[in-house]
Amino acid sequence: MTATTATRLLPTSFAQRRLWMLDQIGETGSAYHLVTALRLHGPVGVTALRQALAAVADRHEALRTTFTVVDGEPFQQVATELSPELAVREVGGEAAAREAVEQEIARPFALTTGPLVRVALLRLGENDHVLTVVCHHIVCDGWSMALVVDELAALYAGAELEPATQFGEFAVRQREKLAGDRLRTELDHWRDRLTGAPELLALPTTHPRAATQGFAGATHRTPLDAELWAEVRAAAVRTRVTPYILLLSAYAVLLSRLTGSRDVVIGSPSAGRSGASLGPVVGMFVNTMPIRVELAADPTFAEVLKHVRHAVLDAVAHQDVPLDRIVADLVRHRAGGHDPLFQTMFAVQQPAPAPEFAGLAAEIFPVPTASVFTDLWLEIRPDADGADCALHYRTELFDAADIERTARRFLTVLRTALAEPGTPLSRFELSDEGERARILNEWSRGGDAHPWTEPVHELIQRQALATPDATAVVFKDEQLSYNGLVRRAGTLARRLASHGAGRDTVVALCLDRGLELVTSVVGVMAAGSAYLPLSPEDPPARIDAVLRATGASLVLATKDTAPDTTGVPVLLVDELGDDGVEAPMAQRAVDPADLAYVISTSGSTGPPKPVAVPHRGLANRIANQRRAHPLAADDRVLHKTPTTFDVSVWELLWPLTTGAALVVAEPGGHRDPAYLVDLIEREAVTTVHFVPPMLEAFLGEPDLHRCGSLRRVLCSGQALPAALRDRCLLLLPVRLINLYGPTEASIEVTGWECRAADGPRVPIGRPLAGVETYVLDAELRPVPPGVTGELFLGGVALARGYLGLAAATAERFVPHPFARRPGQRLYRTGDLVRWRPDGALDYLGRNDQQVKVRGVRVELGEIENALREHPEVRDAAVTATERGLTAYLVPRGDGDPAGPVRERLRARLPGYLMPSRFVVLPRLPLGRSGKVDRAALPEPALAEAARAEPRDELERTLVGIWLRVLDRASVGPDEDFFAIGGDSLKGIQVVHRAREAGLRLSVGDIFRNPTVEDLAAHLRSAR
Repeated sequence: MTATTATRLLPTSFAQRRLWMLDQIGETGSAYHLVTALRLHGPVGVTALRQALAAVADRHEALRTTFTVVDGEPFQQVATELSPELAVREVGGEAAAREAVEQEIARPFALTTGPLVRVALLRLGENDHVLTVVCHHIVCDGWSMALVVDELAALYAGAELEPATQFGEFAVRQREKLAGDRLRTELDHWRDRLTGAPELLALPTTHPRAATQGFAGATHRTPLDAELWAEVRAAAVRTRVTPYILLLSAYAVLLSRLTGSRDVVIGSPSAGRSGASLGPVVGMFVNTMPIRVELAADPTFAEVLKHVRHAVLDAVAHQDVPLDRIVADLVRHRAGGHDPLFQTMFAVQQPAPAPEFAGLAAEIFPVPTASVFTDLWLEIRPDADGADCALHYRTELFDAADIERTARRFLTVLRTALAEPGTPLSRFELSDEGERARILNEWSRGGDAHPWTEPVHELIQRQALATPDATAVVFKDEQLSYNGLVRRAGTLARRLASHGAGRDTVVALCLDRGLELVTSVVGVMAAGSAYLPLSPEDPPARIDAVLRATGASLVLATKDTAPDTTGVPVLLVDELGDDGVEAPMAQRAVDPADLAYVISTSGSTGPPKPVAVPHRGLANRIANQRRAHPLAADDRVLHKTPTTFDVSVWELLWPLTTGAALVVAEPGGHRDPAYLVDLIEREAVTTVHFVPPMLEAFLGEPDLHRCGSLRRVLCSGQALPAALRDRCLLLLPVRLINLYGPTEASIEVTGWECRAADGPRVPIGRPLAGVETYVLDAELRPVPPGVTGELFLGGVALARGYLGLAAATAERFVPHPFARRPGQRLYRTGDLVRWRPDGALDYLGRNDQQVKVRGVRVELGEIENALREHPEVRDAAVTATERGLTAYLVPRGDGDPAGPVRERLRARLPGYLMPSRFVVLPRLPLGRSGKVDRAALPEPALAEAARAEPRDELERTLVGIWLRVLDRASVGPDEDFFAIGGDSLKGIQVVHRAREAGLRLSVGDIFRNPTVEDLAAHLRSAR
């Protein structure tokens, strides 16, 4: 194709300007390349085809158009003549032809130089060809492509055609029509219609969103058979809607059920050809209408149809307003990781028959999807066998298997809608019967509970009979044999019995870690009572409140830890000797429902919330631990978790039921990684538990190599980041086990043995024996794999509830919706999870840790994981306030990692996940459990949130450019370009003025670095 002198400049249509902007912002791949490929059987007249192609281009200015910029504004540039080249190539068979077509589609177009249309004739044989026509969407829409190919066929046959109307006239009239008061009125309507809509639809993606979206795509096709399509048509007639509205309604229900949102915005293309005169015009007319479907109050499908019909008619009545004008008017913050307003589209396209080429048999040559321009697009095309249902998707977000499931779920929703239109939205099942049965009966159930034979303390008694002289407990320079342990525990149990201890009485332990703590835990259970751990570090008022809340009858302490209690007697266990009685330590038979221990789950200042755990749950948990991680006689398990946190329960009891040794860390030692390294080496510890922040600190110890005795590391308490998993497996030759569970369900309920190949998210695994794990929506209905829901727990692991708090118990322990026996309950965790395709669970965060940033739900843990993956960051935490997100960083070295971290995050995270402030700390504040104490994080100074003056000449230059382009009196270096009036067009103007100042920028650079300080940092790094 040879360009000639441009005869005139024409304004772009609004749709063209949007595509121009997208091209300027970054690489769009072939997402906006339209293609028609035809298989031609018979002898092709190449000369006649060339002449026909030249005649088509001569008829339509759009095919002779390139684009230029004048004063920052794009214009169409129409050439007087051009001769499109027909490339003729020999290919060796159908596979080679398909590859050649894909190459033609992928080859980029240059909008400023053209050509923006290309044609190739691929010769498979003398009478077998594939004709490929590729156009850039900026000069041609789908309707126009059909016109081009039809005219090409007609002119090849020698037909005479009527003179063509030119697209440039439409672009001029469009700008004249949509201006002034008319435009303001139309934009006011769209603003009213879309204000408050979610900025991002939380589609259940396979992979996390990146900082910038790609366009690589694929398509999954599912047939709608003739019978189902006939039902769609009949139901549409019956309900007085079009098949388009009925199918769009089903799609809206699917999206609502997949995301949990009752407010869904779906893009839908409109031809943009108002009036018959525009029918035969080649150009870019198509517009995309944002259709908002609000589904509050749990409507039936029949009611959804009415909502959607109204929304569609309203959008059609205002379809002349270009999408880019709506976006510019409504969207002040542009996030690079997703499209504004909507991320999914829907269309019903009528099939285009293959044109008739004289003397040739023509048929459509199928072409695979290589690029897409939205996250998920459902396109339905009726055909002779029913309809073709195509789901186009971004491969950077979704896997093929996930999309295949999504297609199945759409058909499930559609069939339910057709068969039972009175079904409420909340009752639409996404899973078929087979998947639902697999989720409820296989994935959700961890197998039968371990049979109840005896309580845990009797297992310890039995072990003492088997290995009386083996070392049971090691603390500092002291050791206690199994026989010595049960003798001391028996002495205490008998003493407690004399104080009235028995079934469901609560005995508090206000003890530091040491031998007395271990013997007291075993002794209290042997007396038939439940033990209540207290922290000697807590203030007296806090201890009194817990004692009152639990009704504790006695406090066990030492002289150094005895609290000043009011009304509760104290027994000093360090003054108890051996009573010399040769008898089993158990003082009474224990029933499975009797209480074993009580742990308060509240923080240090909140009201006590004591969780009452029975022996049945504890015994099942220890049995699970014994089965999953069998200990040998030479194993040594470290107890370092504060007793007020439930991991300490199995730390203390599990090894003592197996004949292994329990190594007890000094009080406060759990906070000192260097001490732990020394202790593990000195005592040849084989098994240790960490919460992730302490594991991170432990792995940072320079003498970590001395911990060669370690065989297994168990991790729980917080989400385990993938980077920390990989670092642990790299530095230590251990099995790494990720555990999950709340105190209300006997410590942990799921487990997963980590492997480095597990991917970017560490699963929490599958339910343990005797545990039920259900992922439910707001109506307590199971959600399918990949969809986020709240985790509910059942089985023998459940606690009784909260002592003395009937209302709180009823709120969190709810009736079992799938109960097999009367009275069964589920515990509502407040944790968000999803099923993986393999039946394991991914932990996604807590309901109360989700915050909204610019209308988008954000899980802080996702940002924290991204921060921790930076090589200069040892640990990180993120908080959210009205002022935005703040990142707290603990560096690995002495430097300030905020700058490099900010740069890397901008390349990896969408804009709405970017912290606006970074605070560097020597360490994160940790609570007694080792978890991050978010309340203790310092409030960043206002000086960290805003900087009024540019720091150097580069920033001053950029500020000056922004002032002129945005027509503002002042611009702060940390102000967001798009939040203070910038848009794509103004971004182009910034780029041109920057180039005049000798700075090389693209519009995409501005989207990725929307503040002066970030843009300057990008320019410095590019030098």
